[in-house]
This record gives sequence, C-alpha cells and structure tokens, in this order.
Amino acid sequence: MSSKKQLSKKDQLIALYESCCWWCGCCLPPKKLTREHLIPRSRGGSNSLENLRLACFQCNNSRGNSLYPPRWRKGCP
Repeated sequence: MSSKKQLSKKDQLIALYESCCWWCGCCLPPKKLTREHLIPRSRGGSNSLENLRLACFQCNNSRGNSLYPPRWRKGCP
C-alpha cells in the first residue's frame, strides 16, 4: 500500500493545501479544521479529494449546502 493511501483524507488535504481554511485563509491547528465539500453531498458531490478542502468551522457552517462561497469575513476565528 502506498503512503498516500495510508494517510487520512484530512492529512492528504493538509499535505496539498497546508493547514489553512480554503475560504478565509486562516491557518489553524488541524483539529480546528473541518472537511468541506466544494460541491455539497446533498447536491451530488462526492467524498473524493478533488471535491474536498479544509475549512474552519465558521466558514463551513455559514456556507451550508450552498454552491457559493461563505460570506466573506475579516479575521480568523
């Protein structure tokens, strides 16, 4: 098994995009980041890495199942 398959999806996302929120850009400890679906699952999105990013709880929660980015906010959570 390759080392990429052994990493969790969250760890793979951190390796690709660092430990920062995709939407507001705040860099946070990994435990403070959630997995975010670019195309929400409720709208047919998948759990593939291509559809996943990391987001802080506030950005992920405010976006809901919208196809649009969350409301822009200044400052980190």
